Amino acid sequence: MTIKFFKYFFVITFMGFLSSCLFFNEKGYYKGKVSDHFDGERFFNPNFEDPLKKNFMSYYQAKAKYESENGKSIWIDSIVETKTFKPSKLIDNNKISLTFVGHSTFLLQFSGLNILTDPIWSNRASPISFLGPKRAKKPGIKFEELPKIDILLISHSHYDHLDLPTLKKLKSHSNPKIYAGLGICNYLNKVKKLNLECSEMDWNDKIIFNDKLSINFLRAKHWSKRSLFGSNATLWGAFALETNLGNIYFAGDTGYDDHFKEAGNRFKSFKIALLPIGAYKPQDFMIRHHTSPLQAVMAHKDLNSQKSIAMHFETFRLASDNFNDPANDLKKYRKEQNVENDFLLMEVGDNLEF
Repeated sequence: MTIKFFKYFFVITFMGFLSSCLFFNEKGYYKGKVSDHFDGERFFNPNFEDPLKKNFMSYYQAKAKYESENGKSIWIDSIVETKTFKPSKLIDNNKISLTFVGHSTFLLQFSGLNILTDPIWSNRASPISFLGPKRAKKPGIKFEELPKIDILLISHSHYDHLDLPTLKKLKSHSNPKIYAGLGICNYLNKVKKLNLECSEMDWNDKIIFNDKLSINFLRAKHWSKRSLFGSNATLWGAFALETNLGNIYFAGDTGYDDHFKEAGNRFKSFKIALLPIGAYKPQDFMIRHHTSPLQAVMAHKDLNSQKSIAMHFETFRLASDNFNDPANDLKKYRKEQNVENDFLLMEVGDNLEF
């Protein structure tokens, strides 16, 4: 074992220890019937090797090996100023307005509704303020310029997708309705005492919000964990929004699998798909958890998406990708697959209407 490996091991162990001070053992957030993805105690990906058998020590071994062969990933050191967009209070012009805030956070506005996906305005994706993945680009909307938010979609419990400081601010700002996987509302309200308006969903659950929006929670290939001990206490997933203006797919965080084609077959097509492209190196390890840019293009096709938007890149350093790798690889593969005009790379702070 190298000095680099021991350095990585110390950092992740220290983070885990600090996280465990908040809640030592992550278990029992959900109690329900055994299913094809819940064994009575924890959730799992059906028909696949449990990714947690490849634990964080395996990851740091793979990372050390990858960097010894390819060099340490090149990333920016200081936070980048970005353009910011000031959204309207609401949009009701028979179009879907989409603003890229950064990472997996988008503001969706249509039919008088304002929706945020996996909102994070914090400077770190971490349980503590001075350690863990640091934000590389400032959010594309200033928090104080957000309109009143009606709905939050939370794909899973990892710190870069479920950010408690942001949720607390949003409660004071808008008190939005939260939709999330099984166990997450229990974690937020019973464990963290946040008193949020929150509805839990299992895979394939559907909630009719109003006559212009139905929310579906779908299968994804990922996992969940926030503490040193215990894992998969909450369910991860993707969202399919059925709207009066067309279907919208939000992938959350996922490895590539047949769930994309399953969603494409079920919903026929999507007007917009929000798909992750980053944190995929070293691929022999990360492929269990995240889609590569090539796989994101494959998912775009599986979903029968008219327009796909890249996310989960150039915000938090989560793997061994160079800062520009996801975008550069996506440009390469979308050209090879002849989808250059259909799979878009938005800059943080960009706003598009569809």
